[in-house]
Amino acid sequence: AGVSVAEIVFTFVLCFTVLCVAVSERTKASHLFGLAIGSCVTVGGFAVGGISGGSLNPAVSFGIAAAQVLNGGFFYKAVIYSLLEFAGGAAAAGVFKVTHEVETALPEGKNEA
Repeated sequence: AGVSVAEIVFTFVLCFTVLCVAVSERTKASHLFGLAIGSCVTVGGFAVGGISGGSLNPAVSFGIAAAQVLNGGFFYKAVIYSLLEFAGGAAAAGVFKVTHEVETALPEGKNEA
């Protein structure tokens, strides 16, 4: 249970931070977005590294699992971690959509191809 909560919460924090500082026009911090995102990764790694490994990213989970297969590990754990990380990312996207009025319509003069 601790692993699930850790991965979901810190993936949520990382994704929400990326959306706020790099995507939203209203809260964009183009001069500090690297620091904000890097700080989330660092804090997440230190905070949950001992609990879940702190991968916070499905690509990292699959990479670690692939390397562990060579040492007799199981690959299915990457799928479980990835599902938890996708849940955290989806929650961040949902909260971002509610809290930030994202302009989803195309600007005038732009037609969909």
